Amino acid sequence: MKSNLLFGLAIGLLLVSCAQKESRLLLETNNAEFASCAELFNASQDEVKVIVHYKDELIKNLGADKDSPMPDLLAGSYLQSGIEKKYFANISSLIKEKGPLDKDAFYPSLLQSGRLNEKQFLLPVSFNLPALVFYSANSESLQNAAMLSFDDIKDFSKKFNSQNKEGVYTSMGFGPLWSMDFLYLVFKDNGVFFNPNADSIVYTENAFNKSVEYVRDWIEEINGGAKNEQDFAFKYLYMPFYNQAQSGRCLFSYASSRQILSLSKDQIQSLDFRWICNNNKIQIEDDYVSIGILAKSKNKAAAKKFIVWLMGEYSQKQILDRKAQMNLSTDAFGIAGGFSSLQNVTERLFPLYYRFLLSNTPVADRLSAPQNFPSDWAKIKEIAVEPFILDSCSRDDEKIKSLNERYADFLASQEK
Repeated sequence: MKSNLLFGLAIGLLLVSCAQKESRLLLETNNAEFASCAELFNASQDEVKVIVHYKDELIKNLGADKDSPMPDLLAGSYLQSGIEKKYFANISSLIKEKGPLDKDAFYPSLLQSGRLNEKQFLLPVSFNLPALVFYSANSESLQNAAMLSFDDIKDFSKKFNSQNKEGVYTSMGFGPLWSMDFLYLVFKDNGVFFNPNADSIVYTENAFNKSVEYVRDWIEEINGGAKNEQDFAFKYLYMPFYNQAQSGRCLFSYASSRQILSLSKDQIQSLDFRWICNNNKIQIEDDYVSIGILAKSKNKAAAKKFIVWLMGEYSQKQILDRKAQMNLSTDAFGIAGGFSSLQNVTERLFPLYYRFLLSNTPVADRLSAPQNFPSDWAKIKEIAVEPFILDSCSRDDEKIKSLNERYADFLASQEK
């Protein structure tokens, strides 16, 4: 009886001791996929447990809530502004010559975006790319195009266009005004930069004006004007992008890799796609995902352990396997909702899970990372930048509200 009691006490003390050794990390993210990653990591070992907290904007007001604990890790989109604010710890040791991660395993342009003064503060996790989707039956005319430049899109679209006797378009290859994401991409690819400050947005006006002229000429030359494009979209393009391409009314439909590779087999089986490029470069979308350790974290060693696990090829294969086994759909494409920042994972593993990628895997030297944006860029772009671009390209009057007037409206809305 006494020996059983002593044995029970010993087991209890051992469990308490183990619990005391366990490190707990708070990971704050604006990407819901990290909850699944944390579950896998927690199940893989018993030394570190990651707790995930979701938050829309990660850098803005960081630490302002004194009642909430400061996170150890941030993972998500639009983290780069936190580097200059010195929010992140230096994690260069992870990718140095003898570090646990191989610097050359990452896509170079993405890795560079997390550096400052030759020090690494963020590691890229995932990204998405812009593409045009089309009906597979039309692939013969596109089979020699590994990617589509803007000039390619114009040429193919012009050949596809047709009008009835009244001059009304019954089919139209593609219209820049059909997709705000595409229109914004044209401006980015033509060298337009936007830099929001405290009370204004500084942007490259010459490049912006040239882009407006380029888009207007495209619309007029290929599709006979903005009204034709808008009327055609209203009449025929009221359906999801994958149905648009299948309808036969248009040649191309714009979509990101996240949208395309989240489609079901039935939705995707009659489709094909090509990446959109300019000067042989494919622009990575603005909201690529990174991860970093907060400078104020008191558990940096444990945080590094989670990052090393997350950025390992074997771990990412486990993540992809889990998605396939659970038949997770829609928002669960790839690693954290996108292509992996590890070249081998994207180029060798992804085609095993996404057969659609067999002839369309991204190539490292073709990718171009976007500029660094503030944490609330998604809202600024939606409310101020994109409407300004759209009005500039589709309206002829001179009473278009300026970008900074729109930005002032945005700032006012945030103060309410």
